[in-house]
Order: sequence, then structure tokens, then C-alpha cells
Amino acid sequence: MITQYVRRFVLTVLIVVTLCSVSHAAAKPRIIPLLTRATFSAKSADSTWSVPVKSTDGRVVYVLSLDSDVFYTKGQHVGGLELVLRHPHDSADAQNLLARIRNWHGAQPFLFDAADLKNGARDSVYGERRSISIDRLRLVVRIVVLKAEVSRDLAWPGDSYQLDGLDLQIEVDNASDEPQTSVAPQLTTEH
Repeated sequence: MITQYVRRFVLTVLIVVTLCSVSHAAAKPRIIPLLTRATFSAKSADSTWSVPVKSTDGRVVYVLSLDSDVFYTKGQHVGGLELVLRHPHDSADAQNLLARIRNWHGAQPFLFDAADLKNGARDSVYGERRSISIDRLRLVVRIVVLKAEVSRDLAWPGDSYQLDGLDLQIEVDNASDEPQTSVAPQLTTEH
């Protein structure tokens, strides 16, 4: 009788551990490391950029994009860009997963403000090399500002700047506390 009790107990523990592991893996899927380049030009008619981030089983689990919505935009006058990470079916106003909190304000490492970049990326608040750890997703995003072109925005009085061009190298990877994978980074230049 005790043996039957022990067997049931062990079987129950195994089932619970298995379900918890599956649930945990589904909540935070491992991704195929991504290395990409994002380019923005105010002179280009099509200045949108986005790229899918895929899980190790090939599903698109996130979309990485450049967005100008948080900055004043009038025609080709772009005050800056926001690097955004969202789930693939999220609406355009969904939370940026790169933000630590939903209602953030002020300078952030995922923002590329023309006024901040006017003296070059090296002298900007976050510098030319930026790293964002997203603990809740077990991801890390590394950004290198390769080029930032800024000019005075003559449409606005005073000390106002516009972003004419931006070139970023972006790496999205699993956080280092996870076992390393042998899958090579996925290099893409999709627009």
C-alpha cells in the first residue's frame, strides 16, 4: 500500500514538473539570435523598418521596428526614432517590450532623439553602444549607433533638431543565464 502511495506521489510530482516546464517555456520562448542592421533616411519615401524575431522552432515571437510616433513628425521632419519590440499580433499602441515600465518618460536607451544625437552618438546620453536586458523575457538587445545624421529643424523656431538619417546595428539574443545554443545568429536586412 505504501509502495502504491509512493508511486502516485512520484507520478504526480513528475506531471507537475513537466507542466511547469512546458508553461515556463511557452511564456519565454528561446529565440534564434538575430543580428541585423536598421537604416532610416528622411529622404526615403519608405522609411519604415521592421524585422521578425523567431523562436528556435521557427515561429515569429517578436517584431522589432523603428517608430517615430513618440516624436514630433511633420512630413519629413522627424525629431527622433524609437526602437520597438512587440509581440507579432500587438497593435501599434501596444507596450514597447524594451521599456521597463509601460508609462516611461525621459531619455531611454531605445530612443534616438535628434537633439541628443546632434553632437554625435558618442556624446549622446547612452553613447554609441547600448545594451538593454529584458529580464522578464530573458532577452538582451545590443545596439550600436553606426551613423546618425542630424540637422537644424528650420520649421520650428529656437533650438530644434531633426533626424536626417540613422544607421543601427542591432543584436537580439537570449540572456546569458540560459544555456548557450549553437544556432548561428540570423542575419537579415528585411524592411
